[in-house]
Amino acid sequence: MSKNKLAALALALPAALLAPAAIAAPFEDVSVGAGVSTLGYGLDVNASLSKHFSATLGYSTFEIDGDEDTDEVNYKGDLEFSNTRLLLNWHPLGGGFQVSVGAVVGDIKASVTGTPRAGGVYEFNGTEYTAAEVGTLKGTVELKDNVAPYAGIAYRSRGGSGLGFYVELGAVAAKTSVSLQATGLASDPRFQADLEAERLDLEDSVDVSVYPVLGAGLVYRF
Repeated sequence: MSKNKLAALALALPAALLAPAAIAAPFEDVSVGAGVSTLGYGLDVNASLSKHFSATLGYSTFEIDGDEDTDEVNYKGDLEFSNTRLLLNWHPLGGGFQVSVGAVVGDIKASVTGTPRAGGVYEFNGTEYTAAEVGTLKGTVELKDNVAPYAGIAYRSRGGSGLGFYVELGAVAAKTSVSLQATGLASDPRFQADLEAERLDLEDSVDVSVYPVLGAGLVYRF
């Protein structure tokens, strides 16, 4: 072999050895995570697409008792989270820091029961009704759309193998929808109009145009 060929091989060999470190092969870096966030308890899978991009698929669920009050009614109910997240992550520095965009698919839903705030009397839209006249007051609060956009930043251990961690801060763009029904005075148009005013009041009090997502957990890198 000529000296020129040997010199060329000597120059090419370091570049060939460094190339895999510079550009991660798709799905070479895979990790699974488990943690808790304001979307619930969750599990996810993360896979590198390249040095600067990765994708995450996760599922979260949670259930808690909650209260919500308007000026006229106390509402108690069960809040349920059940959602899937699909994210595309950009790693501007090629490491664990990432900027994420994607979607949250699923439900954030509450079933509520109303009771009068004082004296056993409801007041809807300025009109008073007794508990007997209203009957049972129930409703639901849920996201208007089953698919909501997500954006956030995070740090997730990346590269190598073994145990690591993640932290995230983001937001879901969400609009809530409220339904409200009462078993009493169902055929009274005035009562139905006042009940609709109460529904709008409740919808306004629970509306979250931006739902914050804060979470942390552990990851295992394969």
